[in-house]
Amino acid sequence: MLRTAASPSVSRHPVRVFEAVVAEVRDLGPHFRRITLAGPSLRGFGVPGPTLDLRVKLILPAPGHPLTPPGAPDGTLQPGWYQAWLRQEQPGRGFIRSYTVRAIRQGPGGPHIDIDVVLHDGPAAHAGPGSAWARNVVPGQTAWFVGPDAAAVTAATPLPEAGINWNPGSARHVLLAGDETAVPAIGSILEALPEHLTGNAYLEVPDARGVLPITTRSDVGITWLDRGGGAVPRGRRLEQAVGDAVARNGVGPGTYAWVGAETGTVGALRRCLVGAGLDPRTSEFRGYWSRGKAGSGANGIPLAAT
Repeated sequence: MLRTAASPSVSRHPVRVFEAVVAEVRDLGPHFRRITLAGPSLRGFGVPGPTLDLRVKLILPAPGHPLTPPGAPDGTLQPGWYQAWLRQEQPGRGFIRSYTVRAIRQGPGGPHIDIDVVLHDGPAAHAGPGSAWARNVVPGQTAWFVGPDAAAVTAATPLPEAGINWNPGSARHVLLAGDETAVPAIGSILEALPEHLTGNAYLEVPDARGVLPITTRSDVGITWLDRGGGAVPRGRRLEQAVGDAVARNGVGPGTYAWVGAETGTVGALRRCLVGAGLDPRTSEFRGYWSRGKAGSGANGIPLAAT
């Protein structure tokens, strides 16, 4: 649970808008780009304890159009801000894309936030706003994002409202599964897990060059699955690995599952695990993207046809 980060008398929305500057852009091989954000406002960002799968929402301008971030001039937000943002007209509204905070660390001048973005394969016509921003961003650019307000997050704040969905409760065995879009979240989770947890983590990436260094103190085994540069369809190896694990070992009553991938793959894995006895109400299944769309949910945009 989150510990108290502010006086109980403070009642503020748990997230706010932060203005940052891009401090560094670094490629982690051909499939991931690490974008580091910095700036004085980040001193007010974060949650107590490990970030786990903490997500932030980057606010991206439509190309060639100015952006007015949501909320008050000081960055504070009110309940219902996202629905109000959706009602705005394009192109002034811009785009929102969710990304995992891979790390928060102290750098020159204050906190630095690392965000790892997948550089998707495919023609430029299929590049969504997030991919286009990641490919073109350079140090010195301004970036706005919505994230947890450290002065507002308290022990009573529901974890998802702060941006964290990982919540294994008293489970001692975990199963993590994700494609490349979930690698940053799974990496952050694994590095924060305590020693007593056992289980398995399956990470599917385009090819062997997508394997990144991830360590864990826990007894969770890490298995990388590569698609051989397109020789295997997306999601296939992930579904096979989880299916094989379930066939061998079943799903114990104390197992907690965290799954993040393309929505169709997530649905297949959910059916597999629930069919083996997993209670879906106490696990986490997240569609990180949808085939044929840039983004997901109400903010998804159909990709241009080839």
